[in-house]
Amino acid sequence: MMKDTNSEPGNTAPSEDLQKTLDLVNRRLEAVYIRWEALFKSLPDPVIIGDDEGILVCNPRFEELTGLTSEKIVGLPISRLPMCTADMEDCKDLIEHWNHPTPEGGRFIFRFYNPQGKRIALDMQIRFVEMEQSMLRFCIGRDITHELELLSDQERAVAQIDKNMAQLAALNDEIKNPLTLISMSAGLMDGPQEEQVLRGVRMITSIVDRLDQGFTESEKVRKFLKRTIDGFMEDHNLP
Repeated sequence: MMKDTNSEPGNTAPSEDLQKTLDLVNRRLEAVYIRWEALFKSLPDPVIIGDDEGILVCNPRFEELTGLTSEKIVGLPISRLPMCTADMEDCKDLIEHWNHPTPEGGRFIFRFYNPQGKRIALDMQIRFVEMEQSMLRFCIGRDITHELELLSDQERAVAQIDKNMAQLAALNDEIKNPLTLISMSAGLMDGPQEEQVLRGVRMITSIVDRLDQGFTESEKVRKFLKRTIDGFMEDHNLP
């Protein structure tokens, strides 16, 4: 008679070992999913994920900025996002990158109006991962709305400085040229009148020197602002 070793204490059937392994794998997968979901929901930057068919999910930060929810947009082609149907030009770069996957991905600016009517700008990066004969799209953005507002303020400041410097240069010439003639004419005078005129010339010259110093300081500020603007434009591929 054949002995059944599986019935002895300490022995388990192969099917029981397999079930334990499957249970362990499932628990680990569940733990990974929980950690991934927690990370996804807590990301401070907006994220949207999709595949060849359309949008799969977005995180709470994307919902907050756009006023949309995953439930409203799941399954939609990227071109049918509400802000894209409202203004296709705003979504041109997003749609172009989404629909034409490349190994290196891409980077672009995505602009839209939020539910409060404020213009939002996101510095977006998109990456593509092929999985089970489908190309996944992982799109993560950084809100640069405030930075673009500061950039606009700086551009206005540079324009004002340019205007002020042009006026200052013209005023400088208008003062210096007559001042030279007055100084020369004073040399033809005698007595206290000459000293009185020269004292006035020196006082005006001192004021003009301060204007020159202001011109130099304005030029330094202008160069700093221009470097900041040009650096930001280059970093974000803005025209």
